[in-house]
Amino acid sequence: MKTTRATANLVVLLALAAAALLFRFPPERYGFYPACPVYRYLHLYCPGCGGTRALAAILHGRVSEAMHYNPLFVMLLPLLLMFGGTVYWSAVTKNKIEWPPVPTTAVVSLLTVMTAFTVFRNV
Repeated sequence: MKTTRATANLVVLLALAAAALLFRFPPERYGFYPACPVYRYLHLYCPGCGGTRALAAILHGRVSEAMHYNPLFVMLLPLLLMFGGTVYWSAVTKNKIEWPPVPTTAVVSLLTVMTAFTVFRNV
């Protein structure tokens, strides 16, 4: 059954196409990117606010600018890429999706950091 491998490759291809789109049309110059619904309706910054602009800045090699937009996203990006790479590798080599185990303390710690980040960036 090759559907898992093909699906994984399609997801990576779509992610690369999205990154190319973000690189070519940065959000600070083009307004067709969707606004954050949390900010739009509640006027509060969520933990992801600025993530798109931060990723666009990283793609252009401007890490300090990305840290200005969303430091939490920038610091978590290597972990997200590693997690995604691990899932992709298992899909391609074993033809099945295996999610890496994540310790409960890591999940609780991440949720605590995200909550504190959200509170401090809105104060």
